[in-house]
Amino acid sequence: MQAQDLMSRTVVTVRPHMPVGAAAVLLMSRGMTSAPVVTAEGVLRGMVSEVDLLRAQTVPDALTTTPDCCATAADVMTPEPVTVRPTDDLADVAAVLLDHGVRAAPVVEGGRLVGIISRHDILNCIARQQTTTAHGVRPAAATAS
Repeated sequence: MQAQDLMSRTVVTVRPHMPVGAAAVLLMSRGMTSAPVVTAEGVLRGMVSEVDLLRAQTVPDALTTTPDCCATAADVMTPEPVTVRPTDDLADVAAVLLDHGVRAAPVVEGGRLVGIISRHDILNCIARQQTTTAHGVRPAAATAS
């Protein structure tokens, strides 16, 4: 299997000029830990994570003033994120995610974002194969001669 077989093609993205607070709201409302930062043309510029956004925010308390409202996703993102290609083998994708300690990687073709794949996607595929095998039905790939 390849990355394109499991990747999500509909990707929630952040624009470089999006304020940090708005990006945080987007991630939290979607239950996400990170999102690709892309231009209007779909060109990947970086990856922004909840860690990046949290570091950019001042945790409010009664003695602090309003946090800086002008920081953008481009200011706090990882500018050269780990990426994979649609045709990369899943074993290679899993190794990249683990080696770099990231939960998800943008899938890029020609500099443009075409999807995203996560450790969860790969583990879900493995679990489905295990469940199918445990019930006496071999996955299609395992039955080919």
